[in-house]
Amino acid sequence: MENGSWISVEICAAWPDRVLRQMLRVPVGSTALQLKSHPDLDEALRLAWRQASAVGVFGRLWPMREPLHDGDRLELWRPLCADPKEARRALARLKNVDAGAPRRRRDRGSG
Repeated sequence: MENGSWISVEICAAWPDRVLRQMLRVPVGSTALQLKSHPDLDEALRLAWRQASAVGVFGRLWPMREPLHDGDRLELWRPLCADPKEARRALARLKNVDAGAPRRRRDRGSG
């Protein structure tokens, strides 16, 4: 193959207990789906991929069959532990309860 027909792609996964990263040189036109079964992919990343709920490139959801580009960072996203909307609602309820509580007056001192 010619020199220009290869790209470098980083694959990473961030779990609560570990962070995994690996650089791979792959042919131009390679997709996330193809990287999933790449022979040089680290075994820990293979396991992380089986646990992943989706993949993204630089924080954006990425279709598995979409070709990757040179320098892309393919991120393996773990499943959510909580619904983000429900978490915001619970936080808002807490703030509303706190807002109804009497506030202490600050001592401004004499003078």
